Amino acid sequence: MNIHRFSRRIVCPFTSHLMIVLTAILMSVAPAAAAPADAPLMAARFFDAVLGEMDLDVAAAIVSADALLHTPEGEFRGYEGAGQFATSLRDSFSKVTFVTQEPSLSGDLATVPWTMTGVHTGDYQGLAPAGASVSVQGLAVLRFDDLVIVEQWITYDRLALVDQIEAFALIDSCDAECLKPTGNR
Repeated sequence: MNIHRFSRRIVCPFTSHLMIVLTAILMSVAPAAAAPADAPLMAARFFDAVLGEMDLDVAAAIVSADALLHTPEGEFRGYEGAGQFATSLRDSFSKVTFVTQEPSLSGDLATVPWTMTGVHTGDYQGLAPAGASVSVQGLAVLRFDDLVIVEQWITYDRLALVDQIEAFALIDSCDAECLKPTGNR
């Protein structure tokens, strides 16, 4: 029995729940400022233009030069850091697209549920390119000051993403015999 496989199912929901609790706590604190009226548009542009298309001009316009981006891959600083995070995604996945849902606004925070799709064409978490089509859901909390993003927390289930890549690699390496049903077990 591979206990590591089962531990993934426990850790990932815990991480997601922890992020939701963190979001609730952050949103319950009464901030001094409010998110700009176009925060939903800015959030969508961050995912579409900055992460999806790697448009650093848009990043410079909507992300503060000293912003802090907290991601599962580490922390990145400023709009240049947003570009580095986008590059790390592009190095691992091609055909990357993001679909965002309507953000929830509270004070200077916007919470954005999102889904990323792409094709695994580069090294990701030590896994060689497999050509797997992947889809992962995540949550981002963006903090605004005036008209720019000054801090952002991004979370998603990296282990589910790894499972998709591993499953594709396993099926891809399998011949016709291993795909035949074996009957009742």
